[in-house]
Amino acid sequence: MSPPHPWLSVLVPFYRVEPYLRECVESVLAQVDGGVEIVLLDDASPDDCGTIARELRKSHGEVIRLLGHDRNRGIAEARNTLLADARGDYVWFLDSDDLMLPGAIAGLKAAIERTGADLVLCDFRVVRERMALKHRLRGEYHRSTFSGRDNQLESDRGVLLRGLMAARQLHPWSKIARRSCWGTAPFPPGRVVMEDMAAIPALVANVRTFVHVAEPWIGYRQRPGSALATLDAGKFRDVLASVRELHGAFADDPGLDARTRFAIDYFCIRALSSVAHRITGEQPALARELRDTLQRLFPGGLRVLLEECRRRGWWLRRRRISKGIERLERLA
Repeated sequence: MSPPHPWLSVLVPFYRVEPYLRECVESVLAQVDGGVEIVLLDDASPDDCGTIARELRKSHGEVIRLLGHDRNRGIAEARNTLLADARGDYVWFLDSDDLMLPGAIAGLKAAIERTGADLVLCDFRVVRERMALKHRLRGEYHRSTFSGRDNQLESDRGVLLRGLMAARQLHPWSKIARRSCWGTAPFPPGRVVMEDMAAIPALVANVRTFVHVAEPWIGYRQRPGSALATLDAGKFRDVLASVRELHGAFADDPGLDARTRFAIDYFCIRALSSVAHRITGEQPALARELRDTLQRLFPGGLRVLLEECRRRGWWLRRRRISKGIERLERLA
């Protein structure tokens, strides 16, 4: 049996990841201590993942628990199910095609013992079948998930939001938090991509203290079959919905200063601008939805935001946003 009162639950949902699942789980098993549980969830995977998970459960029953959905419900509901079942004081979401890098759990435990933080932010390394010099030059061996001070206990919510928005890495697997900080069912059911973006407001609302450890603890695998490898109309709409929810969650928050509001606005306009650049002339309905989202989020227009970009010397960023919006107006 896994520990009844673990200090950490590692939560791994899986679906169609047969080539990667065993390596993922074994990367965690190689470093667990007596107070760590691994909870796997079979989201009705049609390949041989279920067999692999049962074998791992049989061999490591003292650590691993295995859950299952009767039908495929998607990553958001899978994470919500795992969160509801977790027993650890802290929870760490891990995607089933990724890896936990050596020393990650020991590093996390040391950070918690040193700071007692509600939230620990870690960095990651990109994992490819073949790593070339260009990938190293892009910084793929160490990607930061937070823009701000490292290894310092912080309690300012504005600092947390600005650091997250600037780094633009909102995935849950780089955010190890007290189980209570995630709330209940923070991931919107049915959303295929960017469901993590929509979950950030709930996490930020419940975190009192946090620390960023500038070490890559996760190996983020780049593969062609991932959810973000191709973006169809449904996934585009998921992005729009998550951006609206993220922006709306903080729109009327009186506790946020102008710098933090700009950081949120800029993050959202960057996300929408990226979508605009990927819409084709055969997708006018999607272009109209994106334009409507822009008008809803920025009813007074983008002049103030673009002027702030100019004031900061962000000429290339400002130009990219402007080009995206111009293209959108032509398509819509």
